[in-house]
Amino acid sequence: MINLSSELQIDQFRPSDMAQVVELEQLCFKDPYPWWLLSELAHRNPETFVIAKVNDRIVGYAIIDHWEDHYHLVSIAVHPGNRRTGIATGLLKGLDKYLTRNITVKLEVRESNDPAIAFYLKHGYAKVDVTPDYYADGENAIVMEKLTGETKL
Repeated sequence: MINLSSELQIDQFRPSDMAQVVELEQLCFKDPYPWWLLSELAHRNPETFVIAKVNDRIVGYAIIDHWEDHYHLVSIAVHPGNRRTGIATGLLKGLDKYLTRNITVKLEVRESNDPAIAFYLKHGYAKVDVTPDYYADGENAIVMEKLTGETKL
């Protein structure tokens, strides 16, 4: 178990982090984002692309894309061997300081991903819609959202 108070660091993404982020993306998702999309998101959203490090190794990342009328939580990933240790919560807290208050944050999550849905519900997100066939394999997405500043992390 990670001692979060002494070992976990939440930092801004740097271009030199890309190889580890891409590796983590491949490990965590059935339909991972390509490196070029992650690179584009990093370029467009330098404040809201954060990484979680333990002993100088990236074990998680989260990225929020700024859309005209809301924020979009594009991805949050934690290495499978480090899940349920508070890293995802740390990532959300790390992002929180960069988010303007009273703006909606939206996300999509696989309908079958009960742990992720429970995590988002715990952090103040609500289920607002279902998008049929959202993922490449045909699985539906649950659309969730919350108003920034509504629930403290």
